Amino acid sequence: MTKFACDIVTPEAKFYSDEVHFVVVPGSEGEMGFLYDHVPLVSTLADGVVRVQKDEGGPFKEFAVEGGYVQVSGDKVIILADKAEEK
Repeated sequence: MTKFACDIVTPEAKFYSDEVHFVVVPGSEGEMGFLYDHVPLVSTLADGVVRVQKDEGGPFKEFAVEGGYVQVSGDKVIILADKAEEK
């Protein structure tokens, strides 16, 4: 499966950046998951956990986020969080 870029950015700095297989974010209307070539989307985020899977079938890396937005294009997911920390 094809990978895509994932960035988690806070007002202070770029918090995380890598090529990933799958991303799950806490949307304001519920969890949303993204794979490569997802339709374009912009949505608000709720406080919660972002889960990033680097390789198909591999473990998830988790980040606690507070508020913000997610922007998705076919080959990139950008998470603009008010705060973020690795869990």
